[in-house]
Amino acid sequence: MKTKLFLFFTVLLMSFGMNAQVTSVALVGEAAGGWPGSPGNPGPIDVLQMTSTDGENWTLNAVTLTTFASGGGVKFRANNDWAINWGAVDFPSGTGTQNGANILCIAGTYDVTFNSTTGVYNFSGGTPLPTVKLVGVCTGTVEGITMTVAGADTFSASNVTLVDGAGQFSIDGNLFGETTFPTGTLTGATDNIPVAAGFYSSVTLNIATGEYSFVLIPPVSIVGDGVGGWPPFAGADPNQLASSDAINYSLDKLACTVGSAKFRQDNDWTINWGNAAFPTGTATQGGDNIAIGTAGTYDVRFNRVTGDYSFSIPTIALVGSATPTGWPTGTPGEIDASALTTTDGVTYTLTGITLSAGECKFRANNAWDVNWGAADFPSGTATQGGANIVVGTGGVYNVTLDRVSGAYTFTDGLSTTAFNTSAFRVFPNPTNNAWNFVSTSAKNITSIQIVDMLGKTVMTINPAATSANVDATSINSGLYFAKVTTDAGTETVKLMKN
Repeated sequence: MKTKLFLFFTVLLMSFGMNAQVTSVALVGEAAGGWPGSPGNPGPIDVLQMTSTDGENWTLNAVTLTTFASGGGVKFRANNDWAINWGAVDFPSGTGTQNGANILCIAGTYDVTFNSTTGVYNFSGGTPLPTVKLVGVCTGTVEGITMTVAGADTFSASNVTLVDGAGQFSIDGNLFGETTFPTGTLTGATDNIPVAAGFYSSVTLNIATGEYSFVLIPPVSIVGDGVGGWPPFAGADPNQLASSDAINYSLDKLACTVGSAKFRQDNDWTINWGNAAFPTGTATQGGDNIAIGTAGTYDVRFNRVTGDYSFSIPTIALVGSATPTGWPTGTPGEIDASALTTTDGVTYTLTGITLSAGECKFRANNAWDVNWGAADFPSGTATQGGANIVVGTGGVYNVTLDRVSGAYTFTDGLSTTAFNTSAFRVFPNPTNNAWNFVSTSAKNITSIQIVDMLGKTVMTINPAATSANVDATSINSGLYFAKVTTDAGTETVKLMKN
């Protein structure tokens, strides 16, 4: 709370500070007569000065704006200088930010208002903006997809999913089509654009010329004997990665075996990427096969521009008021304490956790981006962003979660665990070199399995004795979990390697 208040007052003071420096505001830009310092508009005083009675709310009436070339538009700037200026992509209204984008206006005569404290602006009057939509079967909706101003006479829609079928553009309710795809020039209402299904980074239309384009996000897949097989397949590659920007691609819960894999584009070998390194690396065009050395169910990430890729098994923890540490506080770098362990990236377990009556959820990677829950207890099927799990009765529980299906169970932890961490000692913890495990009972330690935060087993020993020394010099610094088994039962303890 203190941090939030500090940030609030900091932003508030910054806004007051900026406003206190503003003695004049002008509308400048290519569409408003030219940028300051350009030929024909040398300055030093900006021509289109706005007026204000309070030094905060500024107006400019009956200003005529023209069309503009690429990179044009207008901005607000203070004190006839670029030290303070505001812009944004929205038109005819929006909220300008310091050094924001040029405002891509439409030619016309406008009354302009601007608030130099909040950045809110509005251009009223002028030629009314047309309502431009992509409509038809291809949109999968009755209403169609509304397009926004993207330049001079240009409207666009970004990151849209379309299906196979006919499409047309609607301009203020008037329909226009063509027979070519993915580019063309509009003709009349009787023609339909034959749109192909896909995820498109942009759909653009120039309402003056009628020129349109559909830009498809290139499909990228992962193929190979380590991920289900090499091409050819019957149809498109099965393991398609998703993307919203044609740069960053992802595929979650990919079942991998020991083997080889590569990324490829357009379900074809013309463009493909690889590198022998695993689980991370930088793939190059036509590079080596990725050597998947450990089987598991991985979340795969790939950058089509840089070639960077990763195969990771997420950490999953139980969080909430029912757990010993409560709900996460949101502190940067916070690590969820009640982490489950996994050896395959599918089945996660947590043994002998003491829960109180309250609520809990599963979440991945110490963040809320991926979390699971459901109303059922002690078992159910959790869904992404689902309800909190209500623990009705406190007690000691063993918890399991299937990351793929979402199935989870809370079972009696006392009936299956015959000892707890008080039955053995681990020291030093944290350690620089080695951990010593000592049984405080007469029971031999039959096995010690060391698991990292990704659920990968990094070491297993079978002491068959009441004490054991585990050499940690070969593993990296970080947090680990030790699954300790004796003749009486199994318990998990958290370890730290410095």
